[in-house]
Amino acid sequence: MRTRLLALDVDDAAHLQAAYQVARECELINDGTSDVTLESITAQLTGPVAMREAQELMFDGQTPVGLLGVENEVDGREMFIDVYALGPQRRELLDELLERGLAHARTAAAADVDAKVPDGADSLEMDAGFWQVTAATYTTDQEYADAIVAAGFTAVRTYWRMVLDLGGRPRIAPQAPDHATKRVVDGESDQRLLLRLRNESFADHFGETFERGFEDYLAQLLATEGCDPSRWWIAESDGQPVGLCILDDSKAEFGESYVRTLGVIPSARGRGIARWLLQCAASDAVVRGRAGLALTVDGRNTTGATRLYESVGFRTRQQLDLYCYPLV
Repeated sequence: MRTRLLALDVDDAAHLQAAYQVARECELINDGTSDVTLESITAQLTGPVAMREAQELMFDGQTPVGLLGVENEVDGREMFIDVYALGPQRRELLDELLERGLAHARTAAAADVDAKVPDGADSLEMDAGFWQVTAATYTTDQEYADAIVAAGFTAVRTYWRMVLDLGGRPRIAPQAPDHATKRVVDGESDQRLLLRLRNESFADHFGETFERGFEDYLAQLLATEGCDPSRWWIAESDGQPVGLCILDDSKAEFGESYVRTLGVIPSARGRGIARWLLQCAASDAVVRGRAGLALTVDGRNTTGATRLYESVGFRTRQQLDLYCYPLV
């Protein structure tokens, strides 16, 4: 195989189509299924944190065989490298694209004179004080996992992609817990409240190393594939805002609604609000004619979310492993 490397031009429809082709085929081959769409890969490669100057396509003749996507969360000093490769020399392509992504990360880290690992800190714990690179792979894709480890990454977390089968579920709104209500986000004041609730709800979660600014948060949310602000909900208890639920249509092509964010602030947990919001999301999906409700959760979530999802009937469909490469 004689490959050629091109800078990915996100304004070129043919480039985005090639990126989609590589990502989808790679997932189908290595996991047996794929939820990649042209819209989802476009949102990833063009979003507010996409590092456009680092993204590349690899071709064998006229056939796309490799893709390097890079996202740069500058405030958190975190880069995410996403690599796809196909063909008999896949491992070589994975190694090359991973190294090219790491080179961009090293350049960014070297230019940041304020980055420093505090004495005694665990370099594998996500920290906004110094640069870290992350990459993820399906547990079923051993070849990519081997390439990630060979590049110097260490496994730090496992995430579950879960789905709730909605077949036979009635079109009935669930009963709310005592003194609980929900409403649709309306205007900038509510959008800012949504961010505050999100930050409070996820403050103790892995990877939450800094509080996102409002403008950045809203831009990322609006750039999400299938974004639908009419399904951004704020939950209240005794008239006080205590939780949020954000749904979108990123999985609509597969007959599913997607729970992008579900959270309840610590002081309001244990009242059944998260379960109720989840049931509201399922009811909304049924009304829209969806066959399933999907979400992603940290397998080591400390708030009991995984137990909640399983008790409602969610099953794990895929498992992804997250790897970290600290630049120290």
